[in-house]
Amino acid sequence: MNKPLTLNKTDTIGSAFKLLNGQFGMIVCILSNNKVLTGVVTEGDLRRAILKGFSIDTKLEEVQNINPFYVYESELNTKKIVKSRINLAIDSQLSICPVVDKNKRLLNILNEEALTEILQNQDYKIDFSNEKKPHILVVGGAGYIGSVLTSHLLKKGLRVKVVDKMLYGKESVKEFLGNENFSLIEKDICDLSVQVEIIKNIDCVVFLAEIVGDPSCHAKPEDALKTNYLAVSSMANLCSHMNINRFIYTSSCSVYGSNEKSNDLLEEDSALNPISHYARIKTMTEKVLFTQPNTLFSPTILRLATVCGPSFRHRFDLVANTFARNAFFNNKINVHGGNQSRPNIHVDDVAAAIVKIIDSPLEKVKKQIFNLCNNSQNFSIIELAKITRSIFPNCKIIIDDKVDDQRNYRVSSKKIKNAINFEASKTVIDVFNEFKKIFEEKKISNVYQKKFSNFATLSNEKL
Repeated sequence: MNKPLTLNKTDTIGSAFKLLNGQFGMIVCILSNNKVLTGVVTEGDLRRAILKGFSIDTKLEEVQNINPFYVYESELNTKKIVKSRINLAIDSQLSICPVVDKNKRLLNILNEEALTEILQNQDYKIDFSNEKKPHILVVGGAGYIGSVLTSHLLKKGLRVKVVDKMLYGKESVKEFLGNENFSLIEKDICDLSVQVEIIKNIDCVVFLAEIVGDPSCHAKPEDALKTNYLAVSSMANLCSHMNINRFIYTSSCSVYGSNEKSNDLLEEDSALNPISHYARIKTMTEKVLFTQPNTLFSPTILRLATVCGPSFRHRFDLVANTFARNAFFNNKINVHGGNQSRPNIHVDDVAAAIVKIIDSPLEKVKKQIFNLCNNSQNFSIIELAKITRSIFPNCKIIIDDKVDDQRNYRVSSKKIKNAINFEASKTVIDVFNEFKKIFEEKKISNVYQKKFSNFATLSNEKL
């Protein structure tokens, strides 16, 4: 048995949210003044009440489930539950339930294992597995990072809802469509009605949808503002309103801009110097996530290094990926400048870090900003080019002194290692070897298609 979470029927929705504190699968038992069980509420019940127009100051007696499944202590002793109430257990699908005396005074709560044992003794089998797993909303889940993250989450048996307007096609989610834990909503997150629709029955939001990178934001500045700032802001506000407290947002190390001491490893409290429209919007969005009025809202911000590696939705407009493609198919790579430094991280490590954050106690990740890179993979562009040539020895490095991109920084991921013991494991050499194998086995046709570049797709230009 577990210790029950209890409140009085005159307590409020807000106090129930605070008591639950993001503990997925738990219930709050609502008691009268003489400790008699009058009902229960889950986080889902509370969020549905908020959607219906109730406020966090509404009394629990107005929104409680007044006909919950419970077990009498006498039934627990004999391991025999009245059949009519077993049907109620099946309907409620709660993985835990209150234990009461003959007068319905609360004694304790029964955990999933004990309840399952009792029901199985009476030849009833209920699968509570889904009820204990958080339901994750991945905004932009068909994209470069999102599709890999979706795969990681589904492999853990979690329920995943993806919303994506499928700008780059549906190929990236094709293999997930038959999974019972996967659902897909092909709509635009910038539509406020879509945000309200998709948030139902969600426990955690991972917001990945955006116009990615400096060139794409420069090509579509108004769309970048709408997607990268306004949509995130409104979604965070909605989650804050509904007490969906776990909200993971991917920012970018581009917020560090150009650092004069480029060999220094920048940490999360280092000065920001955004030098592009993309980075400035990222900086604005970080700030708005930490200014929500609900003190329980607990966003986690990841400042991503330059992401690289194969995905269900390949991209060849990222520096390491571009070098791999051009080295294999053209036997040459073009370097503009070359002394600019960049941190790097494999897309698999990004997904693994997000899963780790979801699994971590809220207290360790709430209202935190983490750099996300592989500390050993901070390289200048020319260093990265030379590593490319070590894997593709026939390629030539062509250096152009003209520097189009002034960003110059190296970063440290020490904070996330200390907080939740996460450390990226893959390297750019892994990236090059993975792409080499894919290219040799001809698993991608026409690597110069427009769909492999965000900028080319958005601007209708050729690669």
